[in-house]
Amino acid sequence: MELPARLGLPLERLQRFILAVRDRMYDNPYHNWMHVFDVTRTVYSLAHMSGVLGRLSDWERMGLVTATLCHDLEHPGVNNLFLAKSSSALARLYKDSQVLEKHHSLRAFELMVDEEIDLLRGLNTSKYYEFRTMVTRAIMATDMARHAEYVDQLEAIGAGTLAPTKQLETELLIKAADTSNVLKPFDVAKRWAIRITDEFFIQGDLERQGGMEVTRMCDRETQSRVGMQKGFIDFVIGPFFAKLETAYPGLAPCVDNMRSNRVEWDSYTDERLLAEVDDQARYSFLPSPPVCQSTG
Repeated sequence: MELPARLGLPLERLQRFILAVRDRMYDNPYHNWMHVFDVTRTVYSLAHMSGVLGRLSDWERMGLVTATLCHDLEHPGVNNLFLAKSSSALARLYKDSQVLEKHHSLRAFELMVDEEIDLLRGLNTSKYYEFRTMVTRAIMATDMARHAEYVDQLEAIGAGTLAPTKQLETELLIKAADTSNVLKPFDVAKRWAIRITDEFFIQGDLERQGGMEVTRMCDRETQSRVGMQKGFIDFVIGPFFAKLETAYPGLAPCVDNMRSNRVEWDSYTDERLLAEVDDQARYSFLPSPPVCQSTG
């Protein structure tokens, strides 16, 4: 509670903002309030463990938390590709480019300036646009279409050829937190794995019903939940976190946990996974703890 006081933010306004975000999260299997809550707690932990938190000003810390709270605001439970293929109103509005991320950002600032919330009333015009730029860029960083861009930048940071700005560090942290399921204790990670694949398969069903080409990872008839987790770690997010560990050695316990989880996945089939996590457990658990813990 010290940060709002230092920024002159009335606690009741901050509370109204958080509740407004919660009320605007849809009841999706994965992209819901629980995901937002988990990612927000995790980004703070990663910022602390990496040492980045100590380099951020109070308003930059507020920007990181705000961006994380709003990074999936009003997420419809389908991805950008689906919105474009279905010629959705959102895709037309944002011209098929980072549709979801632009929507999350727009709605975030509409909430922040709402007269009943007015979260940023203490900022002058210059500081407001500085804050808005930071938050918007952080939310845009969660677009997986930009994944290779951040892997390349981490490679350069690790090699000593790129000195990261605080803005870039903020973007790296929110991206890491958004994909941090693989870092969590395995009992938590496997529940998130079911939630995300549930949501993927619902999208695939919608694509099939609408006569669209079914996105490969969303096809429940051909895809393995366990196989997708292993592939995600091996070929997509694992290399990102390995480079993040090189750039920020304080995150080593988290990345070690991911490696332990990857070994654990080799002993699983979809049948075992679903047998261990029933419907009540997969949709009612509280993600805990936010800090990565080694399973070794």
